[in-house]
Amino acid sequence: MATLKKRPKRAQTDGETEAPSGIQPHQVRISSAKRKLILDASIQTFLASGYHAARMDAIGDLAGVSYATLYKHFPSKEELFNAVVDHLMERLLGEYREHAVPDDLDAGLRAICRNFCDVVSDPQMIATLRMIIGQVHVFPEVGRRFFASRQLFADRTDRWMRARVEEGVLAIAEVERARAELIGMLNEVFYFPRLLIVDYTVDPDQVECTVDSVVRTFLARYRAA
Repeated sequence: MATLKKRPKRAQTDGETEAPSGIQPHQVRISSAKRKLILDASIQTFLASGYHAARMDAIGDLAGVSYATLYKHFPSKEELFNAVVDHLMERLLGEYREHAVPDDLDAGLRAICRNFCDVVSDPQMIATLRMIIGQVHVFPEVGRRFFASRQLFADRTDRWMRARVEEGVLAIAEVERARAELIGMLNEVFYFPRLLIVDYTVDPDQVECTVDSVVRTFLARYRAA
């Protein structure tokens, strides 16, 4: 029994020396792979069934791991739920890092708007948001962490706007406020209806029409004279 209790520590400790060279990295890779299997199965289960209806044994079966392995990685459903939310947010918002934003004023603003539309149009993003909203009264910290994760989008947009202010093409005294105004206009069409109306869709023409209107409105307020 003592040996079994020590195994989780061995898989997570980089400095152990008793294991032959090459064995520990292999164990770490296996552990990481199993963790990913569990998280992928949990995402599918939580999004389909919700937190309360999701069962740990069903998640283990779907992941193809033993219950001992499941509980070694995640001792409780609450811990697993927290890990799932963090994993989803990193994956979904991380995709935004790959979206290029040109330095050109008009093209850059349009890219920011389209990128935002892409992020909030992802069905898994919407399903995740609904799941979090449904459980935020039970797990308020999850809601706070998700709200903080949006800072990735905000920080990148703020940096872009500050660069344009320095170039003299935008006249903005409070960049954070200006960015919030821009995103607020987009939320009205792309985010809130999609979150609350199950079959809500926006066709490409409507996307372009909305983006054009938002950019024109923003530049009418903030383009440097």
